[in-house]
Amino acid sequence: MVLNKKLTLSVITVVLNDPDGLTRTGESILSQTYPVEWIVVDGWSSTATLDVLHSLGGAVRWISEKDDGIYDAMNKGVCMCRGDYVVFLNAGDCFSDSRVVAEVSDFLSTPQGLPVDVLCCGANLVLADGRKVYRPPKRVDEYIWHGLPANHQATYYRRVALGKQPYDLRFKICGDYFLAATLYIKKATFGYLDRHVVEFFLDGVSYSWCKELFMEPYAIQQKVLLLGFGWRILSLLKRFVSGAVLRLFDLPLLGNGLFRMFSYIRSRR
Repeated sequence: MVLNKKLTLSVITVVLNDPDGLTRTGESILSQTYPVEWIVVDGWSSTATLDVLHSLGGAVRWISEKDDGIYDAMNKGVCMCRGDYVVFLNAGDCFSDSRVVAEVSDFLSTPQGLPVDVLCCGANLVLADGRKVYRPPKRVDEYIWHGLPANHQATYYRRVALGKQPYDLRFKICGDYFLAATLYIKKATFGYLDRHVVEFFLDGVSYSWCKELFMEPYAIQQKVLLLGFGWRILSLLKRFVSGAVLRLFDLPLLGNGLFRMFSYIRSRR
């Protein structure tokens, strides 16, 4: 495909004391067949993480300083990058393969992709034993009332949209949901690419049972999406059930059965 305009993409990585995760993410980014700008925002890590950053030389631009949380670090990364579109791969996250960025760029250069402010793609959710559950992107107008239409690491944002609407630091773990909901309410355009673009390991804070995981979406649905009390409670219950199902995948017998069922449903599409 001949691109009408050569799109530039920036990958922003936030890290704090995770040299192994940073190395894994860096190998994935540097293996891409399409050039990307890589920005790392380090939260003032110890020597091991800084050694990794120094070893990368000119392959990455980075800063290391204290921040006010992950979303403050992400805002800093947006201010540093120059790409037309931005995706966030934090330490430990990886692209699904070396063609991801090239295919995303091709899509965004088509008439279907050009007007898109936010591109939602698919993600492989990687279980503790290495099995993968595919999560396709969902239509924002149907799903934003409950949660993110795509995993944050599988979402590409137009950089100028992020410049106008930065992350809100009041939210500690659901700032990405606040961002997507706010962009939707402000009539941002969303596009969809049903292709797994990232390997997301289910071991982070977003998949814990912490109170903020339930209360922050509730507040966003109330103040941004203006959902009624009944719908907010239903969404709260749905979020609880979704988290429980993810944990069932880790059970030896039941998890294998669920995994086969989801794989079969996916293959029949």
